[in-house]
Amino acid sequence: MHNAFTQQLSEQIKTAVSEKRMLQVAASHSKVPLAQDIEEVSLSDYSGIIEYEPSELVVTVKAGTKLSDLSAALAERKQMLGFEPPEYGDSTIGGTYACALTGPSRPFRGVLRDFVLGTKLIDGRGQLLTFGGQMMKNVAGYDVSRMLAGSKGSMAVVTQLSLKVLPLVEEITYRKEMPEQDAIILMNQMAGTTLPLSGCAYYQGHFYYRVFGKHPKQNNEAVDNHIWKILNPFMPKLEPQQKLWRVDTEGPADSIPGTLAVGMCGQRRWVLSDTAPAPYATLWQRYFAPRDNVPPPVAKIKAGLKNVFDPHHIFKTL
Repeated sequence: MHNAFTQQLSEQIKTAVSEKRMLQVAASHSKVPLAQDIEEVSLSDYSGIIEYEPSELVVTVKAGTKLSDLSAALAERKQMLGFEPPEYGDSTIGGTYACALTGPSRPFRGVLRDFVLGTKLIDGRGQLLTFGGQMMKNVAGYDVSRMLAGSKGSMAVVTQLSLKVLPLVEEITYRKEMPEQDAIILMNQMAGTTLPLSGCAYYQGHFYYRVFGKHPKQNNEAVDNHIWKILNPFMPKLEPQQKLWRVDTEGPADSIPGTLAVGMCGQRRWVLSDTAPAPYATLWQRYFAPRDNVPPPVAKIKAGLKNVFDPHHIFKTL
């Protein structure tokens, strides 16, 4: 069952197809600026929780819902989003899904798509489609709801999401002064223990780790959890000519010159550099900038999916 708003979006898409106009999906514009001379498919007014079952740890929400509003509603029932999404200022759950953004808890709780149970969307033909549901189960065929996470609105307009949520836990952060490379080694060693970690990072000469539950602090300094707000999203003040890159590494790689911060057990680095400092690097300025170094096999798969969901190529590719 779809409502008047989604029917209106469907008609907008069908009209764009017939008139051969390109569309860009957006809500609060917190991550990707609207391109010039392009028609917007706006989800900013499509917000609110559709269904919430705290006992089932499942919430169904409209794509334009602000993260702050969703988190507040979950907190009232002592629950939270498990993937710890970054807040770029009026960020929405739809934009977070479109960019597949996960916070510092990623190595310990999983990525955003691990928490997606189902979606409703409108494809490039204007068809209203439903995938998945509101419960975890094994299904045959492609898991479209998770597959489109990170597609940046380039294949379809996702209007509704069903998400698994987690109980809200009390977490404590500790820090210790040490060199960067020693911190990277230590955070990997700690990840292999039974310590209930929910975050590891290195920033400004200190190794930080966050845990939940009671445990010995091992002579490290207890600090508040504000550091994770600084690092998620990481938005340091930059000079106009400086370029900030988000680098994904394979395992505990060596230090990278120009590194400002390290997260996710050393697998994520924030690096100042004029050029891409590693193969898997994404330019990360004020706005989210998509990676332009997708390997050919992955590019071929993405092109195939684009042809399936958006055969007329009316959605802007970011």
